[in-house]
Amino acid sequence: MPIRPKRKLLLASALAFSAASLAFAPALNARTYSAIEVRGAEFIPEENIVAACEVAPEVDYSAADLGLIRDCLMSSGQFRSVQVAGEGDTLVIAVSELNDRPGSVSVGLAYDSRDGVVGNLYFERYNLFPGTFGAIDLQISKESRSLQTYLFTKNAFGGLDFGIDTQLLRTDYDNQGFDSRRALIEPYLGHTFDEGLRVEFGIGYRRDEMTGITPGSSALFANEAGVVDAPYARIGLRYSTNPLEQGASEMVSGVALSVDQYFWGLGTDNRISETRVEAESRFALSERNALLIGFQGGVVNAEGDGSSRAVDRFFIGGADFRGFAPRGIGPKDGDYFVGANNYFVSSIEVQRDIDQILGTPTKIGIFADVGSAWSLDDTLGGAIDDDRKIRSSVGVSMTLEVGSVPVSLYVAKPLDHEATDDEQNFGLSISTSF
Repeated sequence: MPIRPKRKLLLASALAFSAASLAFAPALNARTYSAIEVRGAEFIPEENIVAACEVAPEVDYSAADLGLIRDCLMSSGQFRSVQVAGEGDTLVIAVSELNDRPGSVSVGLAYDSRDGVVGNLYFERYNLFPGTFGAIDLQISKESRSLQTYLFTKNAFGGLDFGIDTQLLRTDYDNQGFDSRRALIEPYLGHTFDEGLRVEFGIGYRRDEMTGITPGSSALFANEAGVVDAPYARIGLRYSTNPLEQGASEMVSGVALSVDQYFWGLGTDNRISETRVEAESRFALSERNALLIGFQGGVVNAEGDGSSRAVDRFFIGGADFRGFAPRGIGPKDGDYFVGANNYFVSSIEVQRDIDQILGTPTKIGIFADVGSAWSLDDTLGGAIDDDRKIRSSVGVSMTLEVGSVPVSLYVAKPLDHEATDDEQNFGLSISTSF
């Protein structure tokens, strides 16, 4: 799945404006504007520019006042030029930012219950090429290595955005039963509508290699081993009313939905249709309490007489389904989970901001998760049980920062489970960057 840039680089902290020094002198030719419009701001939030020099609608501004606004903004050292002028009933602030290629490099270290200790190197730069955002994300752990790159140009073709995503991924988890290597590249077009809806269409090429079958693991893996490389197509849909994406308080309400439809293996005998759905919502119950509802699910269908492979199927557990170990539920052959063609996980959580713990604001929550992973194209003649069986769990969660290090943990207890499931009652995620 193409992954969008990790964050919008905010330079608000660089706006060391001295708004108190701005004193508007009364003038005979002052006039009032009903709206304020900022033009040319690409990296500094428009609301910060307006607030920095206390510009507001329905206030009398003379020509001298407009000059003082310009001087105030220029004194910040963030702009190459500033023009302030009225256009009808709108006061227009046109800026040219001085730093038009902001970027960052971070080296991080994280721990989570699935991958253990993970090292991370991340680089991003706006205008890496003219008008193009670029990023590189490298993650390395004992059993997983990932390198992803992103190039993104807004409005590259009229109102259409253009991007190119690439990925190199290798996993060899101890309980996986095989080694997996993946390489893909996907150019895509996208368009964002004013209502918060975004549509994307991509055509890419993917190579999946399944080798190193563990002796004594499922015979299904041996049947599926090999290499499949072929073009694919993706249609993506995003919808968000989530104020969190705009930097709002976490106790506001919002909804986010994403749907991706993949058509893998075009032009081959290994054609796979894959659908992924994710939805999350947050509803403010009070100033300090919020209700979180989430859903994720997926369906894999092999076209014709083909069968899905383990590298196509879903392995569920860990942070995706609290109370169960990573790759810890679903169809199982002996000691090895073989993945599932279908899955879903629903969660509901009540979260509350509490007073500080260890000197930092803390959130605690009570949650319940429900889900299942089921269905195979090949059950080895009925030897593998691939029926849908509902699992559920309840637990408590806590998120806080120790110093500047984000910490997230949970304790969960499975309620509905199978004897073949791998349970995990505790989950921990810690990350820091340098």
